[in-house]
Amino acid sequence: MDEVVPICCFCSKVRDDTNMEAGGGPWVELRTYAVRRQLPLSHRFDFSHGYCPDCVVHFEERMAAYRPTNVWESLREAGRRLFVQTDERRRNLEQF
Repeated sequence: MDEVVPICCFCSKVRDDTNMEAGGGPWVELRTYAVRRQLPLSHRFDFSHGYCPDCVVHFEERMAAYRPTNVWESLREAGRRLFVQTDERRRNLEQF
C-alpha cells in the first residue's frame, strides 16, 4: 500500500492533503492529484470513501425535494400527535 487517498463516492474527486492538516485539503480530479505529486503511472492508490463538499450540498438539495418538512418540524408534529392521542385516551377513560 502506497497511501490512502480520500475519494468522493459521487464525483470521484480526491482530497489532496499534501502539506496541510488532514481533512483540510482541496478536492481535485485524480489525474490532477497524480500530476501535482509527480507520481508514476504504476503508483498504487488505496481509496477511502467519502463525499466532497460540493456533492454533499447537491445531495442535500436533492433529498430536500423528497422531504415534506425538515427534521425539526417533523419532530414537533410527532410531539403534537402524541399529546393529542394522550388527550383523547384520557377523555375516553373519563367517559367510562
